Amino acid sequence: MSRQAPSPPATRGRPRDPRTRAAILTAARALLERGGLTSVTIEAIAQKAEVSRPTIYRYWPNAPAVAMAAFLETTGAAEAAQSTRAPLAALRSQLHALADAFAAPAGRSVAAMVAAAQSETELAKAFRNEFIARNRDATRTLLERCIADKAIEPPEDMELSLDLIFGPLFYRLLMGHAPITRGFVDQLLAAVIPARD
Repeated sequence: MSRQAPSPPATRGRPRDPRTRAAILTAARALLERGGLTSVTIEAIAQKAEVSRPTIYRYWPNAPAVAMAAFLETTGAAEAAQSTRAPLAALRSQLHALADAFAAPAGRSVAAMVAAAQSETELAKAFRNEFIARNRDATRTLLERCIADKAIEPPEDMELSLDLIFGPLFYRLLMGHAPITRGFVDQLLAAVIPARD
């Protein structure tokens, strides 16, 4: 007698509304820009976005995760990965936006607090999961498109290439010894993924 596969569990609650998510992120971004990372609390987001606290928790586990998701949007990582522009130009644009984000007051606030955070705090986890991982995923997508378009030589190790791009950026971010600028981004890209002749 054959056994049927178990049915997937029913989804609980209402489906997520992209407009609600956008309102939460807009509120968090405004708080971040006005008062820095410490001003982004669940209570403040809920009041500004005119949503309940449980609604926010349906999307993110805590305030640092919301703040990092909002900060991520200022870099345009998701838009860059879906851009119809030439992939190498889109990649450069994504990393330029990242440099611009960290040069802005909100970015400097994020950098200072991440640098001071212990590795297993909610803030550090949110930075890794909401910011680094998603920027890295967007860059991987763009590099794969660059390879398909024969704009760059295929790297021997894609993960190593991503480490070589983001490692120096986050080293400067955490150590604060030198700025993250568009010129620095251009130097990195030329060193790690030189364009084909």
